[in-house]
Amino acid sequence: MINQLTTPYNYSAQESTCVTNAANNWDSQTNCIKALKIAMNTHFDTQQGERCCYCGLLYDRTGRGEIEHIAPKGAALYPQFSYTPNNLAKACQLCNSSSMKHTYDTVDTVAVVYDQCEFKIVHPYLDDHALHYNWSYGLRNVIISVANDSDKAKESIRIFELASEKRTRARAIERNQERLDNLYNLPTAIKNRIKAVLKF
Repeated sequence: MINQLTTPYNYSAQESTCVTNAANNWDSQTNCIKALKIAMNTHFDTQQGERCCYCGLLYDRTGRGEIEHIAPKGAALYPQFSYTPNNLAKACQLCNSSSMKHTYDTVDTVAVVYDQCEFKIVHPYLDDHALHYNWSYGLRNVIISVANDSDKAKESIRIFELASEKRTRARAIERNQERLDNLYNLPTAIKNRIKAVLKF
């Protein structure tokens, strides 16, 4: 239910020059950085199926999607990874909120090369999620649990409240909707009515 991401954003030569000229500053207001962020949003929406990289739920279940820095970009943390492709994904507003990840330091051991850093959580790109999470599927709940006594899974489940009743029910609603869609190939108008009823 939370899938490992496999396709980070790849910069064009022009975008790489733009990032270099912005001195790796994520908050740069140059036109090329603004255009880059629009392109990234489109890429992540497509590659992630508009699902959060942490909880796996559709953005509309938990708030809008936001470009996320897996290793926080703050000046006191890891600004050097601000534009590193494997450090960028899209998270829902809830998972990225101050009550959950926000500025939480996900890095356990930092390295010069990003992919050699060790993380405290299940990394959206670098970890095989099947080695960290187990799933139990029911009609009203889709329950997540820790696989292989994974400390990363324990931390991810804690930080993002992945085992909460609200999350387990939301996963079941989405799974049931997908099963209905596949079974009946429902037109969009009917799908939207069913979604509205299921949200009750």
